[in-house]
Formats: sequence, C-alpha cells, structure tokens
Amino acid sequence: MEIGIVGLPGSGKTTIFNALTGSEAETSAYSGGKKAPNIAQVKVPDQRLQVLTEMYSPKKTTHAIIQYIDIGGGIRTKEKKESLDEILRLLRPSDALVHVVRCFELAGQAPSPQADLDEFESELILTDLLIVEKRLERLEKEVKKGKKGDPKELELLQKAQEILDSGKALRSDNQITSAPELKGYAFLSAKPCIVVLNMGEEDDTGQLTLELPEGVPAIELKGSLEMELAQLEEEEAAMFRQDMALPEPATYRLIQESYQLLGLISFFTVGEDEVKAWTIKKGTHAQKAAGVIHSDIQKGFIRAEVVAFEDLAKAGDYHAAQKAGKVRLEGKEYIVQDGDVINFRFNI
Repeated sequence: MEIGIVGLPGSGKTTIFNALTGSEAETSAYSGGKKAPNIAQVKVPDQRLQVLTEMYSPKKTTHAIIQYIDIGGGIRTKEKKESLDEILRLLRPSDALVHVVRCFELAGQAPSPQADLDEFESELILTDLLIVEKRLERLEKEVKKGKKGDPKELELLQKAQEILDSGKALRSDNQITSAPELKGYAFLSAKPCIVVLNMGEEDDTGQLTLELPEGVPAIELKGSLEMELAQLEEEEAAMFRQDMALPEPATYRLIQESYQLLGLISFFTVGEDEVKAWTIKKGTHAQKAAGVIHSDIQKGFIRAEVVAFEDLAKAGDYHAAQKAGKVRLEGKEYIVQDGDVINFRFNI
C-alpha cells in the first residue's frame, strides 16, 4: 500500500512524514528546488504477529508494509506545467492521500485550517477537472473524424465533469471511483483521503470543529512532537509518552485509519521458516487471497485450512486448536476474515 502525503506549503508535510517513518528527511521537493520526493516504508504494527512469532519461533517475522511518499510543495494548477506533471506522476500510484492541514502558528501567522482545507480540496478538484476537459475535447475531435471511441468512457467522463463542476471531489461517487474505464486516469480527487490536523506542541487537541469533505475522516497529531519521539529508541520514546500521557504513536493511529478507510484486513501464514502478515481487501475470497502469496497457489487452489487468530491464541498451539475443532477446511468462495491464519492447499 502506498500513501501520498499532500497539503499546502508550510503545512508540515515533511514533519508528518518523519513522524510516521522515523526518518530525518529535509523539506521535500519542489518548494526546495529539488526533484526527488521523500519515500520510506513502515511496518504495519500488529500485536498478533508477536503472539504468532512466540508460538512458532520462525526464522523471520514479516510485517505488512506501507510506503509513504512526501512530494513537498502543493498541487497548484498555476505551477509550471512540468512541475505539475511530475507531481501528478508521483501521486497517481498512491492508494490514498494524507492531507496535512496546518493548525499551528507559523512565523507569526495564525492558522486558518478550514480555509486551507477548502483551498487544497479545490486544487484537487480543479486539477482533475482540467484533465477531464482535455480528454473530453480529444474524444469529441475523434468523433468528428469518424472514430467511434468508447461510449462508456465518454459517458463516465461527462458525469465526472458534472461532479467536478459542482465543486465536489470524485471520491463522492462510487460509480466513478470503481469504473475500470477510468482507472488509468488515477484522478487525485477520487482517491480515499485522510485529513491530518497538524497541531502545535502546546495546543490542546479536541478543540477544532471543521467541516470536512464527504467521506473524509480527520485525526489530530502534534507533528513536531511526534517527529522528535520517532527519532528516539523505542523504550525511551515509550517512557516519554508515559510521562506526557500521550496515546500510541502517530504511525499506529494513521495506519489504523488508513486500513479502515481503504477496507483492508490482514491474514497470516505461519511456519518454522516465516510468520507473515498479508494485506487484502475486506470481502476477498480464499482463492484470490491465495494469489496475494503467489499466482501458482491461486491457480492450483484446492482448499484453505483456516483457524481464527483468537481461537489459535486461546488454544495455545495449532494442535490444540485442531483438537478443539477450531481448524476448518474452506473452499475457494470462503470470504477471508481479519486475523485468519491460513494454510493453503494447492496442486500445480
């Protein structure tokens, strides 16, 4: 999973990036005149992996991974075309966006979170609208030249134009976000989005009331403080958190929100060689889940040997779970549940 960190200049995007990834990156990319974004991978925290590791003592334990990308700058349509094209190229592969909103004083300037939130949302919408209008213009020219084109694509683009013209993001319409005909466009306003309200160290949380875009959740983080804690050793950071009565790290909260927003769950494979977490969409059938591990397992799928993590942990080991009747065989249409421990039987 890849998440792009975006927002207006000065909102603290790189601070949030460092807080999430434990990096020491400098302010990124276009506002600083360089072209390389900040990119880092983070292990998805999951206490269930620790339990399974203690149970199986594998040679290695592998967490699910999230990649964060911090491009810097904003997404302003008035920027030079080559800069905007590069920003879009970097963000389009992202599964979701984290929109950082400044809620702290900057160089004597008071924050205006609602105005900043609305301005950036408008930038996303306008960027997509320009792309839609350009494509529609091209399609109309093709029709005049006698080329048939794709009527379904044309219909969807016209609907997308209506939504964007009304000032709404494309993520507000399920037909647009799920349409295979529009997948190649990777519209930014169609991507799931989480707003991070970047608070100052001395600011009280829970005081802001903002009007959020439809379907967009928000979490409050003290970005600079979380960044400082992320640079410390784990035990030292935990001690500081306890002294300051701070909740779990920023990474945990944002990843949990990301999984919920994207409808993701984890299942596990276990053994002496490796205990591993795998990420899939909620509602995924067993045969398709097998393909996340390897396409050959999906093709040769026979059965899935499944035990719920809670049942396995309660039993103490796999043999005890079998004896208690908690291990079951499921077919290819079985819908994998969060926390399932699965051994796929297959033949190729």
